[in-house]
Amino acid sequence: MGTSDFGKKFNTTLQNVDEKYSWINDMIKARQELVIMYIKLLNVSLSRSSNQKDVCYPSYEDVTDFCNHLIDYISHGHFDLYPKIIELIENCSGRSLSIANRTMPKIEQTTDFLMKFTDKYADDLDEGKMQTLKKDLESVGKCLELRLKNEDRLIIALRLVHTIVTQI
Repeated sequence: MGTSDFGKKFNTTLQNVDEKYSWINDMIKARQELVIMYIKLLNVSLSRSSNQKDVCYPSYEDVTDFCNHLIDYISHGHFDLYPKIIELIENCSGRSLSIANRTMPKIEQTTDFLMKFTDKYADDLDEGKMQTLKKDLESVGKCLELRLKNEDRLIIALRLVHTIVTQI
């Protein structure tokens, strides 16, 4: 996946939400920051000098900053946002929607993969790890794409249920 296509695959557009759901925009702002950090890391890890033997690696600080932001994003989703979205969907609809049952396991799978990435790269970076960073970042991109698409499904479900309930 080219870096120019990467950002187009995710919903990084702020939503038209009323004030009580403004935290969805906060999530999307955090998503924007994460995607920008990812693209910067990927671009640096893909660049080579004119010699082609010399590989340019991102700085240690850039890698650890990305890992820390990724952990914060994952944690905030799991412990605050997803439960809130699911509760609101259930409260508005009066029943548990299958969208949450289908979506959450997919998000949890991405969590496992992304946490392994952060465990590998958050500390003690060495030449060996930096040599595998480009390949691992490409896998992170695919994983983020899946995660954000499933987050979008939860947001869409919430908006649909909210729209239906407010029209009744």
